[in-house]
Amino acid sequence: MSSSTAVGGQRARDKQRTRRALIDAGIELFSAEGLDAPSLDAICERAGFTRGAFYVHFRDRDDFIVAVMETAGGPILDQLVAASPHEDLAATFARFLSAFADGRYPMAPRGGIRPHQLIDACVRSPRVRERYVALIVEAITRVTRGVEHGQAEGLVRPELDAHAIATLLLAAVIGSQTMSELEVPYDFAATAAAVLRLLMPS
Repeated sequence: MSSSTAVGGQRARDKQRTRRALIDAGIELFSAEGLDAPSLDAICERAGFTRGAFYVHFRDRDDFIVAVMETAGGPILDQLVAASPHEDLAATFARFLSAFADGRYPMAPRGGIRPHQLIDACVRSPRVRERYVALIVEAITRVTRGVEHGQAEGLVRPELDAHAIATLLLAAVIGSQTMSELEVPYDFAATAAAVLRLLMPS
């Protein structure tokens, strides 16, 4: 390997580390303060880099938010909705309940990114909206596979449309975030259990 190739490889690794440090700082500050509060200066300071370094990697704040969503959204989705179709809905709901209760679920009720902040960001930025919609669509696709598996195993009513059920379940979870932010008295666990009973064959 030539010295120029080695130097180029090191620069690429350094650049990737800088980008990741900025994204990690964004995840930490967005989680602690919400989507709108942290300034770019605060994000850069947390990461240990300058605004100049920020603009090497991101066109603007919206581009940065999309990068944060891409980095954080996938692992969270993996935690909450199994990629494998061989999981029943009760297990998926149990993970949502746990994540919702302890604040791991994105846009959780106890601080972090609030539902209205995310919607505002989606209205302002087609790029943010596109990425958020993509995460929701992927979640619906995964839950659809789980519903289909449940129908094949006789655990979910077979006459119901699996995609429609999955869409309804995700809509209920997203709606529960808004209700929580508004402090509407709402027992997510009891509601989830009632929905599961409705889906079970009689």
